[in-house]
Amino acid sequence: MPVFDFQNMQQIQALVDSLGEAECKRLGFLFEDERGVATLTTAGMGYLIDVEAGGISTVAEAYAAGYQQAAEFHSRENEV
Repeated sequence: MPVFDFQNMQQIQALVDSLGEAECKRLGFLFEDERGVATLTTAGMGYLIDVEAGGISTVAEAYAAGYQQAAEFHSRENEV
């Protein structure tokens, strides 16, 4: 098991408890550097904020949330 980045320890532990360390790495939610220090990626933080905190529990809900977020992003981009 790698050493966790102290700044993001709670978030990393929440991910590992929810998904498991191997799955977090496979999904790109954690990155382990050459020193063996695991850090939280942007995708990992996004998962915690959008999926875990949002109470999303099914694949369909996750897909819908991702689609909605992308649609909102692109509609704001076109307003500028």
